Amino acid sequence: MDTIGALLYNIELPELVGQYTELTYQNGVYRGACPIHGGSRTSSLCVWDSHYYCHSCGATGNAIQFYSDMENLPFYQAIESLCEKYNISLDDENYQKQKSVFKENALIANRYHRNVDKALDYLKEKRGFNDKMIEEFQLGYDEGGFLNVSAAGIVIPIQDNYGRIVGFTKRAIGGDSKTPKYKNTTENDVFHKRQLLFNYHRAIKLIKGTNTLHLVEGHMDVISAHQQGVACVGYMGASLTKDQIKLLYDLQILHNGNITFVLSVDNPDVDETGKKMIVKMRESIIKYAPDLNVCCTVYPT
Repeated sequence: MDTIGALLYNIELPELVGQYTELTYQNGVYRGACPIHGGSRTSSLCVWDSHYYCHSCGATGNAIQFYSDMENLPFYQAIESLCEKYNISLDDENYQKQKSVFKENALIANRYHRNVDKALDYLKEKRGFNDKMIEEFQLGYDEGGFLNVSAAGIVIPIQDNYGRIVGFTKRAIGGDSKTPKYKNTTENDVFHKRQLLFNYHRAIKLIKGTNTLHLVEGHMDVISAHQQGVACVGYMGASLTKDQIKLLYDLQILHNGNITFVLSVDNPDVDETGKKMIVKMRESIIKYAPDLNVCCTVYPT
């Protein structure tokens, strides 16, 4: 068992959460006031053996995410602090390798983000992004060469459910007709695009209130929606994958079924590819999660 697995196996989540707020056991669930946002409702936070969810602020995750939020620690500092607390060895080659990759990715993101001023005309004037979004998504600029794309473009860090940078997408804003519009990091030990939903770790905190999560293809559409306060994720491809559908279904279970997924593709009335993708995704959803609460955007005629 790897370091993170051993840590989560040894932590009794209700016991950990109980160190920060009083919990009562009701109908198979521990409940209490949420210490993450300082709430006073004694039933807003629900804690199970492996995860928690706050019905007021939308905070959710496992023991590492809870401890990270409460102690205001970065992900790996939270892990190492918990390992010391629970006497878990950090002598794990895979853990150290992944930690090194994430550290390198953070440095890469910072490097290109420092050049973002050169792309502000595109990001602000064409895309309509404000400074907060540019900073929050750590958007960067590459004059050419990153991810083997010779044209200039926007560098978009891709984060996993923990908020760790696992890879990058480059959105070309120059080049000729042969230049790929989007280019992703090559699949590796930490980057598995089919298992990721862009902006997931932010969007789940915005679901509360509307009980709706929007699904779109492109990163830029996600950022635009997030800027408007809309819970939105990107599936970063032509179609939802099996792993992404299962991730959505797990989220639906977490919300006791009280969530609707709104799927938006390019207007199927005028775009033949969009029409085909709706059919393909419908078949995949029926196959992997037939009870998923999903609807499609209807475009005005």
